[in-house]
Formats: sequence, structure tokens, C-alpha cells
Amino acid sequence: MFGYTKAFVPNLRFREYDKYKAYYCGVCKTMGKLLGQGSRISLTYEAATLAMLVDYCAFNGEVPLKKGRCVVHPGKAHPYFCETPGIVYAARVNIMLSAMAAQDNVSDKGSVKSRAALALWKKGLKKAEISYPDLYDYISENLDTLHSLEKENCQSVDDFAAPFGNILGRIFTVDGLVSEIYSEALNKLGKSLGQWIMLIDALDDREKDRKKGNYNIYNVLLGEEKTGESEEIVRVRCLLEAENCWQEIKRIRSLTERKPDQDTEGFMDNLFGEGLPYIDRTINQKAIRGDREVDNGSV
Repeated sequence: MFGYTKAFVPNLRFREYDKYKAYYCGVCKTMGKLLGQGSRISLTYEAATLAMLVDYCAFNGEVPLKKGRCVVHPGKAHPYFCETPGIVYAARVNIMLSAMAAQDNVSDKGSVKSRAALALWKKGLKKAEISYPDLYDYISENLDTLHSLEKENCQSVDDFAAPFGNILGRIFTVDGLVSEIYSEALNKLGKSLGQWIMLIDALDDREKDRKKGNYNIYNVLLGEEKTGESEEIVRVRCLLEAENCWQEIKRIRSLTERKPDQDTEGFMDNLFGEGLPYIDRTINQKAIRGDREVDNGSV
């Protein structure tokens, strides 16, 4: 259910793209330091986006930038942001979501790969749970609800997408870290984004789930039809709501005395206005064609 929160790179400025990459590497480095090196393989695009958004709303200082090498990039030092509030929070949230998703794969499919990942992430997950016990319980409860809906062969798009929307809504609200002036917009943004992620992931996996006999909301509702107009409208609605919420967050920040952050704003404008709609269109086109490959130009 992860890996869809991507900007449209061809229309990003170099500075915007560089800032995103520095956040991505920063979350990865922080996960290794705080949660164990094995946790780094769970890193998602969503975690880097969350870190950027939290710091945009909450961090008042200059973001500390360092350079370093890693296993993926051993030959050249890459710039990365250090342990800002957003990066630390996103690192811990990422391991919780990834581990719980892996646990579902073990329970539903007996996945050996997911079982190995859980063993690797065990200590890191425990540290994250200790840091945010209420959030951990909330995520777990909503994933249990989602699991029950799948077992009951849920036939409502809204009901199916709601639990993960609730999860991201709670995660994006960031209790105690971000000012309450952002809370409503962040919650709505998280809910809309979470619902869209669930639906686009289901659309992306539709053919695979059909072959394996797994539950998929689109196969339940559409049968052999390639796509459905009403289901597409729900995804578009989620994307529009998410973009509107981002614009509201940007408006709220402009009323404060904080320095402008044009690079984050440019990246987020691209993400919500171009990147996510592009991902939606390409996966929808893939579903109509019935093929597996998508050339999406995104990151």
C-alpha cells in the first residue's frame, strides 16, 4: 500500500527535488541510528513526504544539512538533513506502518519475505511503539478493521478506504508536535491521501489479486469490467480534497512570521497538483489495458 506518493519530476525545480532527496536520505539515516540498520529497508516515499510536511508546519530553525555515504551510494557522499522533528517522527511512524503491513502479509499469505522483515524490524518496532503507544494502538485497531472488511468481502468503496484514511489522518495531525492551527487541515489531508492510497493500490493490484483469488474492492464491484466511473470519481475527489488541504496549510503558514519555504512549497504543489494525479491516470490506464508496466516519470 506504499510507494504512490510521488512528485512529477520533470516539472520540479532542481532545488525542490534536491530538498526532497535530502529528506528521503535523512529519514533513512535516522531510521538506522534510532531503530537499527535493518529498519532502513522499510523506507517509503510517504515517510519522506511526511517529514517534509511536519517540518514545514513545526520546525522554526534552519534544517541542518550533512553529507554522507551509505550502502546504496558508497562511492559519493550525498547531502541529507539531520534529525529534525519531522524526520524523527516520520522514521518511527514508517517502521510501525511497514511492520504492520508485513504482519498482514504473513497472516493472509504466509509470506516468508514479510516474516523475515518482521524479525529484522522487531527491536526497531518496539522502540517506535514505546515512543508513540497511543498512535501504535490506533493504527493497529484500524488495520484490524480493514482486515475484517476484506474478510467480509466489503462492497463499499468508502467503507473500504476509511480505515487507512483514519490512520493517515491521525498520523498527519501529529499531536503535540505541530501547532493546533494546522490540525484540521492536516487531518483532512491525511484522511484524503490515505483513502486515495488504498484505492489506487487496489486498482494497481487488481489483476494480481484476481489471479491469486485475493480480495480486491474493484474486482468485487466491477467483475470483468476494466474500470468504473463512480470509483474513479471517488479517487479524484480524494485528490482534490488533499490538494485543497495542502493549499490551506500553505495559507495558514503565510499568516505566521516564519520565513518563506519556497522549495517545500514548490515540491508539495507539484506532488498534490501534478504527481498524484499523474500516478492515478497511469495506473487507471494500465488497468484499462490490462498490463503491468507503468512509465510514470515520478519519484
